[in-house]
Amino acid sequence: MFAEVVARVAEADDAALVQRLRDLEGRRRQLEGETAAVLTELQRRKSYRADEHASMWGLLRADVGWSDRECKERMRLAHLTERYPDAGDALLGATAAVANIVEIARAAANPRCGHEIDGEIGRLLTAADRKEYDDLRADVRRWEALHDVDGAHKDAAMNHENRNAHVVVWDGVGHLAAQWGELDGLANKEVFERYVNAEWQADWTVTVERHGDSACTALMPRTDAQRRADALTRIFDDAASTAPGARRPEPVVNIHLDHHTFTDLMVEAEYFPERAVDPFEQRGASIDERRCDTANGDPVDPKTALQIAIEGHVRFIVHDESGVPTRWGRKRRLFTGSSRAAVMSLSPRCTHPGCRVRAGRSQADHTIEFARGGPTDPGNGGPRCLRHNLIKNHGFTVHRDARGRWHTFRPDGSEIC
Repeated sequence: MFAEVVARVAEADDAALVQRLRDLEGRRRQLEGETAAVLTELQRRKSYRADEHASMWGLLRADVGWSDRECKERMRLAHLTERYPDAGDALLGATAAVANIVEIARAAANPRCGHEIDGEIGRLLTAADRKEYDDLRADVRRWEALHDVDGAHKDAAMNHENRNAHVVVWDGVGHLAAQWGELDGLANKEVFERYVNAEWQADWTVTVERHGDSACTALMPRTDAQRRADALTRIFDDAASTAPGARRPEPVVNIHLDHHTFTDLMVEAEYFPERAVDPFEQRGASIDERRCDTANGDPVDPKTALQIAIEGHVRFIVHDESGVPTRWGRKRRLFTGSSRAAVMSLSPRCTHPGCRVRAGRSQADHTIEFARGGPTDPGNGGPRCLRHNLIKNHGFTVHRDARGRWHTFRPDGSEIC
């Protein structure tokens, strides 16, 4: 049976295979929507009691062989679609990816702030329709950070209190395990990523020297895993070779905030006077307007951001209503610094659809080419990896709309979705 499917697939051309994949994904979304409706009705009837199951999970594990994770995700989906039928419509209409609706369902089930999602559910479902999972997940986590500030801050304090690390060598293999609170974790991750990028650049230089125009990542002398391990070793080596009492370099974490969040934080720290609020201004935590995260898109607890703003440990980049950086710099030299960092802050990764090359390994690209009159300022820039920057020489174009969404168009004018 499967061999027949394999043979039929092998005979199809690329366009037919892509369309078939889209059709199958549409069916999967519809099936998940119908499954949610079935689960809701089984839950309502308490059908699991017939076989003496204590809950729906027992029935699902026994009758359909689901794992605990599958039980949790699908029951959350069922609860979400019961609470918000529009979420069911998004699945049955095959307009939103299953992973996106699962992420929204997870936030709606958050015991500390899920009850507050009513005012945002419409925007989240719209975002689920048009955004890739990583971007939708960032939106949802941002919403949770804004609505669960006290709870998240308590978690951050507990995580810092429980920080720990072990380095052991067992049976000829070295092992490292560590955990930190949010602030230390963000700083350590940024340092680690910079060392990893340095190892990648070193490998790429060697690859280009050896292979010239034929150079590609597959020809690089080390794997990503090996570079990460070597980067960590380099961190230890550099630390061990630093003279005692030497001045430490300033931390390198970049925190990106929208202007409302920045103002609110400064008011709370009593650096700014109380902000005058327009009575007609919508003060809800809109996912399209609010931002408090790192350059890699990791959400940051606003109270943690306030703490590090006061301590002056990181560089802040403040964005206007359109998401364009307007001010950047360190706390002691606020609103000064690198315009490249501002450009790269517009996206945590290359702006080409589906690409996952981080902004740190991308180029600061002119959205409208300089040769065609495009200005050199943050509003006309964004990160593009080398591969996707070069395709702009072959008729591909990029546009960033007023809401900060990126659009890439093929030479024939059709958009890559």
